[in-house]
Amino acid sequence: MKRFALRSTALLVAMLLGPVIGLSGVATPAGATTTTHLLTCTSKTSIEPTSYLLSCADANASMESMKWTMWGSSSARGYGILRQNDCKPNCVSGKFINYLSTVTLTKVVDTKKYGPLFSQATFRYTANGKKLGEKFGLAD
Repeated sequence: MKRFALRSTALLVAMLLGPVIGLSGVATPAGATTTTHLLTCTSKTSIEPTSYLLSCADANASMESMKWTMWGSSSARGYGILRQNDCKPNCVSGKFINYLSTVTLTKVVDTKKYGPLFSQATFRYTANGKKLGEKFGLAD
């Protein structure tokens, strides 16, 4: 009787926790996503990228050398380089400037094709002795 009770308990635990911890043999809904991603310029998804192009149209802004300290379903935090074209006198002739920065990803949007995606990146950095913040729209 004890053996039956132990097997029943193990089966119940597997059925309840299987979808959460990914036990084989337990069905999970097709296309189920538990992690929020970033959508790249090439329409692929990414998790904790070391580099990411922020402006697909002109490639004038990116994040580089990223290290992520937290990646959750509703936000992500990390630090690295915000690389931006100063566009002076114009973007073709401008210089790229690197800013040591922290970044927070937020504003999750649910999509049918890709699942949950972060749609905003907020950067905090110092330039010329001033603390600055800048937001970029993602998943556009």
